[in-house]
Amino acid sequence: MLQLHKEILDFCEFISPSAEEQSSRTAAVTAVSNVVKHIWPQCKVEVFGSFRTGLFLPTSDIDVVIFDSRVKTPQVGLYALAKALSQKGVAKKIQVIAKARVPIVKFVERKSEIAFDISFDVDGGPQAADFIKDYVKKFPALRHLCMILKVFLHQRELNEVYTGGIGSYALLTMLITHLQLVWGGKDILGYRKKEHNLGILLITFFDFYGRKLNNWDVGISCNSARTFFLKTDKNFANPDRAYLLAIQDPMVPDNDIGKNSFNYFKVKSAFSKAYSVLTDVNLITSLGANRSILGTIVRPDSVLLDRKGWNKDDTIADMLTEPWEPLPRQFDSGNDAVYSWHVIDDEPLPRNNSPSTSEDRNPSPTQKRKSSKAKQKSRKKAKADSSSGNNVENGFKLGKGLAQCDRSHRSTGSSKRSKGHREYDRFTNTLPQYTQHINRW
Repeated sequence: MLQLHKEILDFCEFISPSAEEQSSRTAAVTAVSNVVKHIWPQCKVEVFGSFRTGLFLPTSDIDVVIFDSRVKTPQVGLYALAKALSQKGVAKKIQVIAKARVPIVKFVERKSEIAFDISFDVDGGPQAADFIKDYVKKFPALRHLCMILKVFLHQRELNEVYTGGIGSYALLTMLITHLQLVWGGKDILGYRKKEHNLGILLITFFDFYGRKLNNWDVGISCNSARTFFLKTDKNFANPDRAYLLAIQDPMVPDNDIGKNSFNYFKVKSAFSKAYSVLTDVNLITSLGANRSILGTIVRPDSVLLDRKGWNKDDTIADMLTEPWEPLPRQFDSGNDAVYSWHVIDDEPLPRNNSPSTSEDRNPSPTQKRKSSKAKQKSRKKAKADSSSGNNVENGFKLGKGLAQCDRSHRSTGSSKRSKGHREYDRFTNTLPQYTQHINRW
């Protein structure tokens, strides 16, 4: 675990913003703020989110909120700002999202190519950012673990709330809760002292949220007397999506910041898989001295490869597994298998005991034609039997004319009745057959 600890430190130093990137973002914020101040000179512009906490990746956007603009509605202000940004030539790819729960304008600052999200009069963002900054000072490991997990989720497209993933605020709340359990003296995770090894902390995080936590019934809180609570006690339970992880908002206790992460089951599966990989002794020992443990769960994507100095001798060129280097197979024996769902197979094997020959597996064209003709004959026979059965009424067989008359009489009814039992069977056969024993996953 000492090697993994050092790799996490090196990776976080590598992915952290350089002085040039920091100044570029600061200049972009200044350019946008100047446009805002030109429209509303008396307003107050505040930055929040990852840029304010310092926990941003090269791909992270910048969140800005405008106070005291005195606009009638946020929508009016957003459209006015979008027009001004376009006229000043400061922004491109401008998009006003006026009907969202928190209306925002999204755009890309032209000079820096950095994305912005701007809203009006939403004071929760700056308060949450200050809350996170306090915990970064309190828990030094929070920064390193957050950077690793952000990249981990980003590479799996599970880092955006609007796609059902885990956002930065929810991820940080999960991390703070985890560190409180490890360092809070509660000994819930089996530690009798404060653990400072980042490798162990990362693995226990994957274990806790990927394998141990009962997210179906229990929620988590990092800013209350009780770390765990029943979802039903806080009205956080969602019967339609019972698998969601309930995360109490540290700033607004009545808010569940995990309620929109509808792909949390994928997040949990990714955490569980990462735990299995990082604790696989055979896999880790087979990597060798020049291969990275962290590289088994984080790969060098375009974002990492575009970082300056990636291939220089004084950087972490050997940090991660190169994409063209295949990892050794995790399971060597045929008995080791991992399933993501329950296998229900009514006919797993053929009933006959005789081994199949090559002719059985690859029938000739003549056999295919014979089989097709046999199927057509069986269908015609079944259709004939069905029609003859329909012409039987009260034990007597109707004549052709009477049968036609009877069918015409039935067709005068409603369209639903004319479809008859066949339409009903077609509809009901598409419904789940075992509603009482549906696999939750």
